Amino acid sequence: MSSLDFFFNPKSIAVIGASRTPGKIGYEALKNVLIYEYKGDVYPVNPNADEVLGLRAYSSVKEIKGDVELGLIVVPAEFVPRALEECGEKGVRGAVIISSGFVEIGNSELGEKVLRIAKKYKIRILGPNTMGFKNANQGLDASFVFGMPYKGRIGIASQSGALSIGIIYYALLERIGLSKVIGMGNKLDIDDADIIEYLSRDESTRVICMYIEGLKDGKRFLEAAGKCKKPIVVLKAGRTKAGALAAVSHTGALAGADEVYDSVFRQVNIIRAKDVTELFDFANALAHQPPAGGKRIGIISNGGGAGILLADACSENGLLVPELGARTIKKLEEVLPALVKPGNPVDLVGNAGFYRYEAVMRALLEDGNIDGIIVTCVHAGYARPREYAGAVLKMIDMQRKKPAPDKPIICCWIGGREVEEVIEDLKIENVPVYRDTTRAARAMLALVKEGGRLGLHTHKRSE
Repeated sequence: MSSLDFFFNPKSIAVIGASRTPGKIGYEALKNVLIYEYKGDVYPVNPNADEVLGLRAYSSVKEIKGDVELGLIVVPAEFVPRALEECGEKGVRGAVIISSGFVEIGNSELGEKVLRIAKKYKIRILGPNTMGFKNANQGLDASFVFGMPYKGRIGIASQSGALSIGIIYYALLERIGLSKVIGMGNKLDIDDADIIEYLSRDESTRVICMYIEGLKDGKRFLEAAGKCKKPIVVLKAGRTKAGALAAVSHTGALAGADEVYDSVFRQVNIIRAKDVTELFDFANALAHQPPAGGKRIGIISNGGGAGILLADACSENGLLVPELGARTIKKLEEVLPALVKPGNPVDLVGNAGFYRYEAVMRALLEDGNIDGIIVTCVHAGYARPREYAGAVLKMIDMQRKKPAPDKPIICCWIGGREVEEVIEDLKIENVPVYRDTTRAARAMLALVKEGGRLGLHTHKRSE
């Protein structure tokens, strides 16, 4: 069991600074703990109230008779040391310090005082200056901001609390499930390496995503990432001088030269995203499709133009669009209209239906020259997008039922309302689907990089 499992799956929580006033952080934090599926004991701590949100309130965490594993601290910064001292005397094992007013405003002395208390009592701290965390798969919202993501396989740690919330709502919009969202804050104690070590052992997390402004301990980060058996996708801010200066004023992070981070990430096979959209494009593919055994990509399209654009996007991102094997060409000749010459990309023509999509996907999955497949659909007016989606779902289901699925399938769907409705059908089944060719190609590249990290790039050409 991870040393932080008690922290993100606590049996009991005390909200220290719980408030009876809607809109205040202490009120919202307690409400969030209560409104989802958390089954543990919850204790409001407020010396000026007998009851908060229907629960008995305590003047101090030390008055609580039962054990308390996690303290959610929402008092003003100057009162945090006293609250943490009482947590230590109570035997609380972890504390989420939501309170701000520490190193991000130049008050490093107060942070050092809090850290000394934490070390004295062996309390693990998340924050301060953090939004808290959300454990979607357990229904625990230990934060003060509203919004719970869908349950899923992607764990996210962010040094920015506001961006964490934006990430949650982006994931909700795109119907991407998350396992945990963790606001790192100032990283006084728990840092990026701790989170990598924890999520690498967390059974509900398949992919680790991080938004980083700066690293506190680069060597330990390298060690943790190097030992991690799961893909890690990082969105590193402060790439420019202007961004680096902004990072210092935001969380006190010393960003450092961007080239150094690039080198560090390459050493441990971390996949770097350039923005939030790309972070999710990569993570969604990695969470729901197998890694690619090479960079040879098969493209299937119901329109020649879309296939050509995908071929360009693949080539521009270092992927190959190879010739198909002789056996595959023969299979395609039996399926495609006579006016089409089989090749890669495979042009199914605008009147393609379920059978043509299914048969061609099956043929490319069986081709030893192909390591991954991008299926695109352009709404050509008389197309039947739901038939295409049905074929994709059938093939992906077949792949998922294999003991060891070996080839990823992702989609690129382009069109209007009818296509958007079909995209929702695919998202519900966790099929990675993208609305433009470059995003699809780069998502496939992430799967190729993961295959390289795992040592899967050993295929030879087949006839």
